[in-house]
Amino acid sequence: MLRYIFAVVFLTFVECLNAQPVTSVTYDVMLETAENALAANDYSNALEWFEEAYRESKDKDLAVKIARLNYVMRNYERAEKGFSRILKRDRDSMYQELHLEHANSLKALGQFQDAYTKYYNYSEVTQDEEGKAEALFQMEGIKKMGEFEQNIDAVIEFAGKKVNYGQAEYSPSYYNDGTLYYGSFGENKAIEIEKNGPSHYVQLYTSSKDDDGNFQKGQALSDVINREGFHTSNVSFSKDGKRMFFTRSLLEGNQASVTDIYVSYKSDEGWSPAVLLEGVNGDFISTHPVQGELFGNEVLFFVSDMDGGYGGLDVYYATRKGESYGTPVNLGENINTSKDDVTPFYTDGTLYFSSEGWFGMGGLDIFYSTWDGVRWSQPSNLGYGYNTSLDDHYLRFNNEGTKGFLVSNRVDKDKRRLQSKTCCDDIYTVEIREIVLDLLAIVNDENGPLKGANVELFNESIDTESKSKSNLTHNEFNFLLDSDNKYKALITRDGYYPDSVEFNTFGILDDYTVKKTITLKPIPPPVVEPEVEIVTINQAIRLNNIYYDFDDDKILLDAEKDLMTLFDLMNQYPDMVIELSSHTDSQGLSTYNQKLSQRRAQSATDWLVNKGIAAERIKPVGYGESVILNRCKNGVRCKDDEHRFNRRTEFKIIAGPETIEIRKEVIKGADEKKN
Repeated sequence: MLRYIFAVVFLTFVECLNAQPVTSVTYDVMLETAENALAANDYSNALEWFEEAYRESKDKDLAVKIARLNYVMRNYERAEKGFSRILKRDRDSMYQELHLEHANSLKALGQFQDAYTKYYNYSEVTQDEEGKAEALFQMEGIKKMGEFEQNIDAVIEFAGKKVNYGQAEYSPSYYNDGTLYYGSFGENKAIEIEKNGPSHYVQLYTSSKDDDGNFQKGQALSDVINREGFHTSNVSFSKDGKRMFFTRSLLEGNQASVTDIYVSYKSDEGWSPAVLLEGVNGDFISTHPVQGELFGNEVLFFVSDMDGGYGGLDVYYATRKGESYGTPVNLGENINTSKDDVTPFYTDGTLYFSSEGWFGMGGLDIFYSTWDGVRWSQPSNLGYGYNTSLDDHYLRFNNEGTKGFLVSNRVDKDKRRLQSKTCCDDIYTVEIREIVLDLLAIVNDENGPLKGANVELFNESIDTESKSKSNLTHNEFNFLLDSDNKYKALITRDGYYPDSVEFNTFGILDDYTVKKTITLKPIPPPVVEPEVEIVTINQAIRLNNIYYDFDDDKILLDAEKDLMTLFDLMNQYPDMVIELSSHTDSQGLSTYNQKLSQRRAQSATDWLVNKGIAAERIKPVGYGESVILNRCKNGVRCKDDEHRFNRRTEFKIIAGPETIEIRKEVIKGADEKKN
């Protein structure tokens, strides 16, 4: 929870043991050192020593701790690989709870379809009701992503290396003169804290722009604000610029233990020494202060874990009374959830905040809610650009609402890397364009809207990286364009020939949408001459075209060709009784695979029965992963084509004629590797 007061920072506590060669340290000492570091919230050292111990013992429980530490430190690539290796070898389901964490890692990496499958599989078998509810919540969020706004008018860019370091940055805020204030360690590497020695703390910095419009190197505020021994951050200003609100925190390792809100007053000499803000602090966390207005009164919005909330961190407000504030009031269930709701910002009746408790695409997503004078509206996800599959928070705008900032650990080619490309938060600028030029690409096939395509946009006028978007749930794609440029869009999808369109934005002076509809042509299957074949009793005949949608058991149009052939055979041989079976590959949980295959076999049976075949002539059987035709059993690493060979629907005669003659394209047993 408290990682949202300060996102993960890399603090390393230096002890004499670190100077010893690893080869001179016993296994027990490695474990003890790792556990002590973990207890002190010293994640970096804990991970290092757990990895050393694992190299010696290959203990699965250590592998779990390593994967989980990588996840906590937001190294999602290493976390996903760790969870995947553990679960592939977990034949006895000892680590079933890791499926949820594995799914979370996949989602953070933007692999939404794979994450959805993981969440679904986990929800079907887990006995943990809380875990099941979380999996269903995440699945619903992924499904709603197609409804989120594209925000093509917002230009969001990395704020540059002069204000962003390897360690995290926090709370960027415009002062009235356009100066940027923000919190930062000002460090590009892990901070080593020696026992009884000097330490490093988050401080408030300022930065102004140079003649080229780029932020200059930040300068730390004086010690009347940045107090030795405290982390100082989460800065904001009153509307008139006369008061600066911020927090001072104490950290135990990577976790905040004390966080209070302070205020400083502006004078001709600068900012006054900070004083504790009366009315909003107590024996609880108080953070993320920002001025607002409710019921005609000035209020301070802030975040706290005080008793009486909805869970985690909640957003509160307190009404200003002179230089102190009244009793804090929780904003209620229209804003706050059982998870963390943080980094509020208020302007003109709209509250922006970040939450992991409303449906979103990442960990923390940015939401907004409007105030009608009585109540807050249901929060809306701010959508793409502002939000990613990772953590996005601290959205702030200037007084005009045209420029602002947000903080994110999203992947960016220009950012510094500390321990991974997603470990640490950086400041991004937000600019709302006055004139909006955009591309609306609509992808169809001969039957209508085509989901699952990818559109890659190239600017052929300037040397920049292409921009790419995929859409699992819809067929529309939006891209922001620049005026007086030439573009090319490449459209691709599995199973279809690629296509492209070219266009330009020369001479466009007003808002304009370049609308392009692209109809992709399917790649025809290879022509196979049908053969006459004699089929005997109990001989398994593979049906080539029985496929199903993602996590579904509904019969698709492509499957009806084979089922119609089987329907004709059942009519041709009226005394024939068959077993109609469905098989899966070995990936995923065996219990889930068995249930899914049974449902799919039943769907094919229902199709034939609805056509008029007597139900007693068909026995639907789901074999799950129990009949694997090649080497790809549990624990064996295989390519997807090898796994696909085991995903099949078959029928065999179990009563009636001893032999039948069929004229059909078939794949028998394991003799061929065609699908």
